[in-house]
Amino acid sequence: MSSKKAQPLSDANPQKVLKALSEGKPLTIKTYTFLPKSQLYIDQMLEIFLEGLGISFVMEQISYCVKEMAVNAKKANTKRLYFADKGLNPHDEKDYAVGMKDFKAEMLQKQAYYLKRLKEENLYVKVELLHRRGLVSVAVRNNVPLLPAEETRIREKIAKAYSYNTLEDAFSDMLDESEGAGLGILVLVLMLKKLGFAGDFFQVYTLNDETIARLILPLSVDTAI
Repeated sequence: MSSKKAQPLSDANPQKVLKALSEGKPLTIKTYTFLPKSQLYIDQMLEIFLEGLGISFVMEQISYCVKEMAVNAKKANTKRLYFADKGLNPHDEKDYAVGMKDFKAEMLQKQAYYLKRLKEENLYVKVELLHRRGLVSVAVRNNVPLLPAEETRIREKIAKAYSYNTLEDAFSDMLDESEGAGLGILVLVLMLKKLGFAGDFFQVYTLNDETIARLILPLSVDTAI
């Protein structure tokens, strides 16, 4: 878990971003709800960060990726609250299947309740921006570890996404996704492949009780950047 104090959700501060860039230190932004106000702040900080590296032309794509990762992190946090409220064990396959049947609908119906609970239970989402040794790291952390079944599904989705070149190639497969999260990952991977990135640039894993979704993008002549 990062010990660096997160930036408050206020107007973006270019000096803080540029200082982090010049010192090669991570810039961390913490939120619980990822509502429009915090999304705007993160976008502002991201734009300053990318401008400082001279790659602001990838802002739209990287912003999409951050939103995809952050929404998934917030959903995972909410899912744990939901399972606890229902008295279901997410590690049990039968309980997990029962819980997921109505999770999406109830999450929307009780949105205000879950937004309040996320903060009360300190279930956070942290966006971390870092440039060091010619690599750009854009990570989203949340403090709910992946379940083994979730990690397996996510790794399968990422591997599938790397194997496709267009949305049309993969659309029929995505229709079969039980939790509906495959399309977002697919778009993320294809978007970055189109920019010229190759290799294992998108990773999702658990470390020290956090789930981390991370983009690792090189600033080199081998990529579109």
